[in-house]
Amino acid sequence: MARRLALAAGFLALAAAGCASNGPPPAPPAPAAREATPDPAVFRRAEADRARMLELEIERLQADVKSAEETLVSVESGMRGAQTRAEAVSLLAQARIQVDRGAARAPWGADTVAEARTKLDDAERQLDQGHIGSAIFFVSRASRIAETLLAEADRVQHTPGTRFVRSARVNLRADPTTDAEVIDVLPAGLPVFPEQSLGEWALVRTVGGQVGWIHAALLRER
Repeated sequence: MARRLALAAGFLALAAAGCASNGPPPAPPAPAAREATPDPAVFRRAEADRARMLELEIERLQADVKSAEETLVSVESGMRGAQTRAEAVSLLAQARIQVDRGAARAPWGADTVAEARTKLDDAERQLDQGHIGSAIFFVSRASRIAETLLAEADRVQHTPGTRFVRSARVNLRADPTTDAEVIDVLPAGLPVFPEQSLGEWALVRTVGGQVGWIHAALLRER
């Protein structure tokens, strides 16, 4: 009996020594933190919905503007008969300067500038035909377009962190990979507002409200 007790005590001592040398079992590794990136499926759905809504709104506004111009051209002469040709010429010159300023400050808005200059050409034609009121109407349209472009330029200038597209025809992608869907192709010089970085990619928002990924090397500060 004494022998069995001694053997048991010896085994217990050996087990204790083994536990002390090996230490407690290692804790399981903590799960790796997941990067906070947008869900691509949600991103694409939201972008598609926004694009469809914008397209419908633009079509409606273009139809409204066309109808308003056609109606106003027919009545503007009587409404603005008190203004002289000299006043119309002066307003036209001022509007041209304003549009040129918009073109210089927002070179990415070439299509908008072209629209404003078309209105100025319309104003000049109306003036040549003696339709002073109609000429002033088209001058006002061009001025409002230029004001919008200048406001956009102010926004870009005063938004910290604004970047500009470095190269022509840069792909705006749905996900941060070269295999991802191309949302749009951006021209050189277009301003974008960075929202997030992921490796070599930047999630950006354009001045037109689009959101997507661009390779960071294709962006510059100014």
